[in-house]
Amino acid sequence: MTAFTSKTANNSADASVSPALFAMTDMLRYNASAKGARFPLKELFFDPGQGILRFVAIDVGGWFDNLEVVVSTRLMGEPDKGNREWPVEISPDAIKAAPEWSDPKVLGRTAMAPMPPIMFGPIGGGSAGFTAFDRHEAQGDPEGLGNLKVDGFARLGDWLGLPVFGQKGEVGTLIDIVFEPKTGTLAHLVIDTGAAISAQQMVVPYDRLLHLAEDGSHVVMDVTEKLLREAPPLEYFDMLNRSWLDNVRAYYQLAPRL
Repeated sequence: MTAFTSKTANNSADASVSPALFAMTDMLRYNASAKGARFPLKELFFDPGQGILRFVAIDVGGWFDNLEVVVSTRLMGEPDKGNREWPVEISPDAIKAAPEWSDPKVLGRTAMAPMPPIMFGPIGGGSAGFTAFDRHEAQGDPEGLGNLKVDGFARLGDWLGLPVFGQKGEVGTLIDIVFEPKTGTLAHLVIDTGAAISAQQMVVPYDRLLHLAEDGSHVVMDVTEKLLREAPPLEYFDMLNRSWLDNVRAYYQLAPRL
């Protein structure tokens, strides 16, 4: 299974209106950075219903201590592709004081129970971006923050590798999710169709997602084998710019994102 690595738009005529898109799996190879300190990113948590990335798990334990904490993505800045860093707008000490992800005393229910089917409404429905964030939230009660903010969200690691089913059966495997860091919006799902159709990676708008199976065993999308077979394959696009986004959404009969 070939890993997908996102690219930012490099079309200067389009740059002013082109969102910077990144692959979520690629972000796990980045480091969270704060005032010279760097911490590995270990997991991403998102809201499937809203299509928004909400939290990241950061390893603050160093070489000899496995300690991971949860930080809201509303505290994250724009990723630096050159340094492969994702800036955090709080101090290193505040990051280390964030709620521990693996500690049941902090998060209450660490294990993510199978989620019921999440219906996403009419195809093409938009999703809201982030609202203003009150910085004192990062320094509040760790246990309350962990339980209220993380528990119940989907984990990227639980979705990667899941079979994808369309209207008439299996069409591929979910290998990545493309998102826009500025708003946290989940823009596209990357599907490896090699086993079902041909050895291609297809980029499908997130709006086509219907729900996760009740037992968490597969993802259901509003697609057909024919629709994917004739879709623009990933390798044809060397720039993720506004034109690219609009062309893909138009193919899937979705309105352009504003």
